[in-house]
Amino acid sequence: MKSLKYLYYIITFTFLFLLNSCQSDTTYSGSDDVLLNGPITHNLDTAVGYCYQMAVRSFEERIEVQIRGNKISGSGIRVFSKNQKRFRLQIEGMINDDQAEVSIHATENRKENNSFVHTETWVLSESELTVKNRNITGAKGEYTYVRTNCNSYKNKDSIRFDSFNGFFEGYAVVSKNGLYGLVNKKMELTIPTTFKDLGIVNEGSIVFYDQNAGLKGLMDVNGNILVEAKYSEIHCFNEGLAAFLNEEGLWGFMDKKLKVVIKPQFMGVNFFLPDPNRHPFNEGLANVQGPDNKWNYINTKGDFVIRGDFLFSESFKDGKAKVFKDNKWYYINKSRKCIENCD
Repeated sequence: MKSLKYLYYIITFTFLFLLNSCQSDTTYSGSDDVLLNGPITHNLDTAVGYCYQMAVRSFEERIEVQIRGNKISGSGIRVFSKNQKRFRLQIEGMINDDQAEVSIHATENRKENNSFVHTETWVLSESELTVKNRNITGAKGEYTYVRTNCNSYKNKDSIRFDSFNGFFEGYAVVSKNGLYGLVNKKMELTIPTTFKDLGIVNEGSIVFYDQNAGLKGLMDVNGNILVEAKYSEIHCFNEGLAAFLNEEGLWGFMDKKLKVVIKPQFMGVNFFLPDPNRHPFNEGLANVQGPDNKWNYINTKGDFVIRGDFLFSESFKDGKAKVFKDNKWYYINKSRKCIENCD
């Protein structure tokens, strides 16, 4: 049981890092006797964490849950595409025959006074999760989530640190007592474990959260401030630009000289907190969401180079991007020409 409990804490702490803004630990009500005694009424593995993710037009969500006996608990994040509101989620429920009745406490990121609780029925399996009866504003109906890798990494120094995330550009985020820092490949701290939130290193920059200001900024790998903490959301530098979210809920871009080169005007960019490798700009283009909720592509100067008014779009990779329009997914090249699934 001690080894399972140790594995559970590693999975939980690692997922909380990936969520960036979801820093509260998963909690359990009741005693372990209530959770573990009595017959198990399901066939799911209680020794592993279950991570699920989904994206629809109106919102995107990722959760991780752990099963202990017949109790299911976990955490997650939900992002609404229309207004970029982010909610961190705390999940508790009871599972019976692979179906769970759960209660979800949703709190808006950095706004503790804006929270609500909703209940719903889940059907879980090794490959997917189906939400049967969600009934909240902006997300009503039945939804299916696919199971994803929890991105758990072996803790390389369990005596000094509670959790360890994989290396990016030679640096890894670690945690101790719920606070985060950065180590190099010699496992030397280059940023002390004093931050409530750290992102990943990209182009020598890393997102940090200033707990006093309640806002985010950028540091280098040695803890030197690159961008002061004055944004509700900011992305690390990628292809020379950093996306930031202003007070009006609009995304813009600044260069490494901190000059705003693309003014805030977009409802959304290709950025989602649980995915550390999802950057706004890829291969010189960024998919951005306008006030009409349609997605198009801009270059690093902010010029629209592909106007397709897509309902959904993904970033470019190897010269092509996946887009959704006219009730189907297909691939386009950088000239907006359909190259796959065109019929």
